[in-house]
Amino acid sequence: MSIEELIDEVSAIEAIYPDSVHNEAPQIYTFAIPNHESIKIQVNFPITYPDQSPELLLLVNEEKLRYTDTTYLEKVVKSVMMKTFVSGQVLIYELLSQLQEFLDEYLKERATEAIEPSTHEELAKQPLCHETPVANKLGDVSDHTLDWTKSDVITDRRSTFVAYAKAVENLEEATSYLENLLSDKRVSKAAHNISSWRIKTKDNISYQDCDDDGETAAGGRLLHLLQMMDVWNVVVVVSRYFGGIHLGPDRFKHINTAARDAVTKGGFLPKNSKSKETSHSAKRK
Repeated sequence: MSIEELIDEVSAIEAIYPDSVHNEAPQIYTFAIPNHESIKIQVNFPITYPDQSPELLLLVNEEKLRYTDTTYLEKVVKSVMMKTFVSGQVLIYELLSQLQEFLDEYLKERATEAIEPSTHEELAKQPLCHETPVANKLGDVSDHTLDWTKSDVITDRRSTFVAYAKAVENLEEATSYLENLLSDKRVSKAAHNISSWRIKTKDNISYQDCDDDGETAAGGRLLHLLQMMDVWNVVVVVSRYFGGIHLGPDRFKHINTAARDAVTKGGFLPKNSKSKETSHSAKRK
């Protein structure tokens, strides 16, 4: 890419996000993250860009009380840049969009943590009834969860994930069961309760839907998992307890892993047939 073409790309970003770009030196630009202008990234574009990835030179954090972990944010920017880069394709707009989405979620989770700072402390005080420390926190569930199939507990960097699955025959049942589960004291303390359901009635009427509960895109991913597993007449809820450390895209992996475990344990997979998910994986090998 010529210098003129890079300037054209930068000009397009300036048109979309006015006053967000500053030219520091030839091939070096500072970009303010949309909606989070106190976070800026200084990027060096090699002469061979976009065939070669740009390099993060510096992350500027002008609001350290709001964005408390600058080192962590630098790692996130580098990771997103690496995952976004495709040789031969420009990436500035996509990079800024993904960083904006991440920081939106970052502040949302910090707000949730501030409102409910003692979730993990309260969970830790529950009576011990399982062998592992993580299971101890969630093992002694209340009566609202006893008739749900529960997944194994997943923990990653102090965040905890557990899924619940239950058979349903119609939409009214699904709604009622969900309301009952979400009224459980411990389930209600989760930062997010992501849910999805697929129902096929005796009249062959189908219902399928999902709820992110504030975890952007998680509900749709959960519904897609149920579709790939080809399961029907089931409602699934995944509770995520935020531990103060941001997981990035890994949170979606844990949500789906917990959901898959609950669905499998509950016996909801089609009998004598492989799920679409398994078949799709086999085709890719």
